[in-house]
Amino acid sequence: MASTSVTLPVYMRVGNTEEILIGDFTADLMNGAGALRYGRPELAALLRAAADEIEAPSGEDGEVPDAAADA
Repeated sequence: MASTSVTLPVYMRVGNTEEILIGDFTADLMNGAGALRYGRPELAALLRAAADEIEAPSGEDGEVPDAAADA
């Protein structure tokens, strides 16, 4: 049976901040059945990667750890 996949964006919002795109989740759709095969391991990996990025950011996000000390 052939299958088609769909890619869904996953956004995260913390408190009153603006939503940020944390990644895309790709799920397989079964043709003819209209059923979604839920990829729990893939979604869990995406959320783990987002949590890791929150705990230890890998990129420059413009935030200064102690802006008052730098002034």
